Amino acid sequence: MKKLIPFVGVFLFWSQFSFAAYDGVSYRIHQQYQSPRALGMGNAFVAVANDYSALFYNPAGLAFRENGELNLSFDLGATETFSTFSKDISSASDTKGTETEKQNAVFNAIQKQYGKSFGGRLTGPNGIYVGQGWGIGFIPLDVSVELTPNQPIAVNSTLYMDTTFAFGWADTLKEVENAKVAWGITGKMVNRGYFSKAVDAIELAADSNFVKTSDLKEGYFIDADIGILYKPHVPDDDSLYSWFRLARPTFGAVIKNVVDADAMGSLKLINKNADVSKPAKLTRVIDIGSRWEYPAMWIFGGRGTMDIKNILHPAFNLRKGLHIGFEFDWTMTTWWKGNYRVGLSQGYLTAGLSAMFTWFNLDVVTYGEDVGTYSSPKENRLFLTRFSMNF
Repeated sequence: MKKLIPFVGVFLFWSQFSFAAYDGVSYRIHQQYQSPRALGMGNAFVAVANDYSALFYNPAGLAFRENGELNLSFDLGATETFSTFSKDISSASDTKGTETEKQNAVFNAIQKQYGKSFGGRLTGPNGIYVGQGWGIGFIPLDVSVELTPNQPIAVNSTLYMDTTFAFGWADTLKEVENAKVAWGITGKMVNRGYFSKAVDAIELAADSNFVKTSDLKEGYFIDADIGILYKPHVPDDDSLYSWFRLARPTFGAVIKNVVDADAMGSLKLINKNADVSKPAKLTRVIDIGSRWEYPAMWIFGGRGTMDIKNILHPAFNLRKGLHIGFEFDWTMTTWWKGNYRVGLSQGYLTAGLSAMFTWFNLDVVTYGEDVGTYSSPKENRLFLTRFSMNF
């Protein structure tokens, strides 16, 4: 048996499947980095960007930081029936009898889930540090997978496996009529392992291997995100705009992956025998957004946000691009606090909560991804947990 990818194989049940020789189809908009805080509020975060994740959501937010923050974390998330689908295929592949009986068992297991979508996300131990005007991050392993049983009896399978190193820098511009403007840039190097293929019932019955290192396309990219944040000034003596002043609005925009080029080469970190191949590009997109604070009451405060994201992406439409969210803060003491969040992302409800006790943080979120076409949207709902420490 050929060597399987260590560790990731356990998470993605590599031993359950194998590939046919034709490409899979995916209409999902892949996110390079995800924050459970942002996901809980509909992934509308462009104009918030006030924590460590600003390095990847909007580097301009680094300019408004007043202190440093170190986050060490790892994530694990999947659709609710991800493991069930895995077990069904595994059991069918182990069916005793003739090859025809085994193929029929796999055929039936796929048919039973036809029209559904299954996904998973694993982000291995990683670290991000942000300070006043700068930040640095290293994410050794970020894996996302999408599996869609489809006709002719097959599973469309798409996987991304990214290793990312990023450095960000930001500064404020000269105030104009007391308005505050900041800009920032995050340079990044991303090594990507990628596949998108379709697995049919005959292949699944004949060989239980899902993917080998030789199946992965691999390449590295050097790219950058450029962001801006604008905080308008409203005179204190102007009652007409009193509500505007209380809301303390912020507006933001980001151009992500400005280079948008093919892979520069292969580092062969995943597939040692790979020639120079072309994994899926990072893809240039534009995100724009706004943020509105609402007055603090007792131990609670919070904000509302609205973004239009992934403009220019081939799979973009207004449904997939619209993100709306609300966040409610609560604080008992400086070392015991948290947040509740709700939102709308790509047409689907999101919800999340965070709790911080001293240095330890727990984030839990559920969110939906639209993996369908414009005329036939399809939800892939994931449940994700992040365990982290903040210093």
